[in-house]
Parts: sequence; C-alpha cells; structure tokens
Amino acid sequence: MLDNAPEGWKLESSRQVYDSYYLKVFEDRLDLGGADKLYIRGMRRDYSTIVPFSDDGKKILTIKSYRHLVDSYQVEVPSGYVDEGETPRQAAVRELEEETGYVAKKMVRVGSYTLDYSMFVQTGHVFAAYGLEKKGRLQLGNMEKIARIEFTPVEKIKGMLLKGAILNAANIVALYRAMHYDKERKSRSGQ
Repeated sequence: MLDNAPEGWKLESSRQVYDSYYLKVFEDRLDLGGADKLYIRGMRRDYSTIVPFSDDGKKILTIKSYRHLVDSYQVEVPSGYVDEGETPRQAAVRELEEETGYVAKKMVRVGSYTLDYSMFVQTGHVFAAYGLEKKGRLQLGNMEKIARIEFTPVEKIKGMLLKGAILNAANIVALYRAMHYDKERKSRSGQ
C-alpha cells in the first residue's frame, strides 16, 4: 500500500472499524521512520457528476434539491454514486435520467478528482452531456427531494459560483471543469 512513501514509512497494520454501503472506516497503524502513528482512513463510494448543456450551449440543466445537512434547497447538477459493477459513465447516464428525466445523445468524460486525499479514498468523475432529450422518467430515492428542474443560463451559474451560492464542492468542481471543456470545444469548432 505504501509503494511511494518516504523512506522508512511502513504500514504495520490496517483494521476495518466501520462498514456500510456509503462508508468504510479503517484504522491504519503506521511506522513513520520510528514514530508510531494511528491514522484514520475512510473509503467512500466513487460518484459521477453530470453537467448537461442545452443544444445552444448557453444553458445548463440544473436541479433544485433539498439537502438535509444544510437544511435548505440547493441549486446543483445531477450526481450520484457509481454502483457495484457499473462504470462511472454508466452511472452518469443513469443519474442524469433518474434525477431529471433527460437522456443525452453524447456523454463526455471531462476529468476526475478527489475531494479529500488526506482522509478519504474517493474519486469524483465529471461528465458533460449534450443532445438532451426529455424521454426518460424520474426515479428518485427517498432522500432525493427535487423542487425544480430547469435550464439555467451559464452566465447566471458563473455568477452563482463567484458569489458562493453553490455550496457543494462536487458541483463546483464539475461546473468549472465542464464549462471550461465546453468553451474549449467551441473554440476548436469555431463556434
């Protein structure tokens, strides 16, 4: 596990102390060149976040969803966990349809990242979606309460990001990455 660690660092033992569908927690006993360290490490399920663009590229399909931990409705884009045996792209296709009722003719992977590599093992995958058609159906979980699904102008989203009106880090990263990708795509095609 420590193939690239500083010289003298060793993983002495690892013990799982919590296990659920969403989170596994481990206690790692490390030897840091003679110093003993108990390190708490969490593993969360990977997820995909989708930024769905309108045909003219001037709007993004957003949802306004209730979020329990901040006790408020938040503007965001579709996102969800990658299920067992599923690829990040398959999760993106599924989550877009489940949360909005839209399907995309084209789903482009624009990057991946980790939210916190100091404590959690988890990868977020970002996709830009194009060629949207409303032909799916919503399939929301019991914790998913969506008040509104609408196309929001990209310029308005940029303003919301700059003002801190979008709180979720996964959405912030996905929106910036996808908007950058879309801008580069347009400049390459001469739009």
